[in-house]
Formats: sequence, C-alpha cells, structure tokens
Amino acid sequence: MAAVIILGGGIGGVVAANVLSKTLDKKHRIVLVDRKDSHVYQSSYPLTIVNKRNPKNITRRLDILQKKGIEFIQAEVKSINPEQCNVQTDKGIIDYDFLIVSPGVEHHPETVPGFKDGAYNVYNFDDVSRLQNTLKEFKKGKIVFFISSVPYTYPPAPYEITFLLDAYFRERGIRENVELSVITPEPSPEALGRPAVQKRLRDLLKQRQIGLTTEAKVLSLDTSTNTLHLDQGITAEADLFLGVPSHWGPGVMENTGLVTEGNWIEVDPHTMQTKNEQIYAIGDATALRLPVMRVWAPKAGIFAHYQSEVVARNIASKIMGKKPSFRFTAKGA
Repeated sequence: MAAVIILGGGIGGVVAANVLSKTLDKKHRIVLVDRKDSHVYQSSYPLTIVNKRNPKNITRRLDILQKKGIEFIQAEVKSINPEQCNVQTDKGIIDYDFLIVSPGVEHHPETVPGFKDGAYNVYNFDDVSRLQNTLKEFKKGKIVFFISSVPYTYPPAPYEITFLLDAYFRERGIRENVELSVITPEPSPEALGRPAVQKRLRDLLKQRQIGLTTEAKVLSLDTSTNTLHLDQGITAEADLFLGVPSHWGPGVMENTGLVTEGNWIEVDPHTMQTKNEQIYAIGDATALRLPVMRVWAPKAGIFAHYQSEVVARNIASKIMGKKPSFRFTAKGA
C-alpha cells in the first residue's frame, strides 16, 4: 500500500486528490491536509466584491472528499522532512511515499506599513466579504487599487476588479461621483501580454476614466491622512484603498533544500517534480519562469489545475509500476 499526502486544499490540491481517487486502487492511502476546513473558490472574489456572488456560495467543506475515499485532516503543517519521508503537523506526524505540495502563497501585507489597517486585501476571503458590504454604502469619493510587489497570483485580477467596479457604479448611476485608479510597480498593465494587449488595456482604462500609475513602488499607507506614499515623493489620497499584498513562497518549505530565494519551490517545468523524487509541487508556490524572458510565469488556478492532473497521473503510474508519461505544457486551456 502506498500513501500519497497532499498539502493544501486549493484548486491544485483538490484536483490532485480527485484524480488520484479515480486512478488508484482503494487500498492506497490518499490524504489531503489543510489548516482550514473549507475550500474557497478564489476566482469568484472579483464578482463577490461587486455583489454578484454570495460569499457563502463560493466555499465547500473539504471533508466531503471523504465520500470518495480521500482522507481529510484539518491541521497546521509545521515541517516537511524529506529524509524521514514525513510531514509534522500540529495533529501529529504523517508518513508518505509521495508528497504533493500545493499550499499556495503567503500574503504579507505588513511589507507596506499601514496596509493591514488602511486597505482591503482583495486576496483575503474575510476582507472580500467586508468589502462587498462597504461598497454597498459607498456613494462618492476616490478608490485607489495598489499592487505591493510582483509576482502575485492571477495578474489580470487588479484590472478585472477595477473594471467590475466601474460597471458596478455605472449600474448604480453614481459613476460620475466615484474616481478610480490603479497603481502598479509593473512597467505596463498586463506586462506579460503582447504589446497589442497592453495597448488595448491602456485604451480601455482611459475610455473608462480609470487612472493608471506604472513603475511605482508603494512605500507606506498613512491611515491618519488616507495617503498612500510611493517612491520619488509621489503620494495618492483616497477614501478607500484596495490592495494586493506582497506574495511570498511558503515558509514551511524553508529548510527542505527544495526552494530558491523567497521560498519559491524549484520544480521540473514539465513534471513538477522537485529535486526529491518523492516530492512534487504545484500551483502558485512553484518557481516557474518563462523560458526566454526569465520573468515569473503567471500564477493562476487554471495552471494549478493542469499541473495537478499531470502530477497525480504520474504518481499513480509509478505506484502501479508503469512509466510516468504525462507532461505539463504550460497551456491554460
């Protein structure tokens, strides 16, 4: 009997668990570990913000996976021990034959002093839920959306959310009373897109009267004056701040010898296998870069989905004594 442990109940982890449950004999052990009791569909955050989704409807309890023969353990992972082939959690030690690491990223709003108290984190479920209620009462003023640093999950998100806000206030008939702007450290919106895509996005922002500041490093947010301080002495005042916090790789990977700077997990780009043959990593926590430009590859749920299919099927092949043949091609559809 083989044991496959999956760390993280996001898109990648859940898909990997489901694929393994369909391909492996029931005698094998499949365990999913997450510190939370529910999976949250983060792709619905933008629609939740503008009251097009109910927060309760974008969550699913992870223990329902047990109906498919997948064990679910709600626990905090304390350490990963490749030499001992086990994971230490606050609920005890779990041994594995294969380990799939899919914890997502860590959000660190504290890198921008004032963020926690003065801005809504659009990548945080509780903040998104609160922001939905705040916007219902927002009738006039300035909203600034800022990006703390790169890389961050799902690069289109800030622009998608801002365009949805534009439509939201137009539907309410108060768009002329609301000023919208985006501040990014990137040289251009959707910097990984083709020049034509970048130009089209700039044109749409201009048409919708949405301000754009590029190549701006966010230094701090002064909550006493509602002022965002950028480098080069630039400031931006607003009545409401929305922010993308700094994204870091998972700290639990720090002493495993499997990460690069920032705790991003190094993997084979085609198999998602780490330096350790028994450990694979998928999703946002991986250190994938584009081959020519050497910039960060986009971090998005669709890629985690396909990566998890590849990893789960290759692990199943190994367990069944077959040669693993599946490859991740970096396609998102």
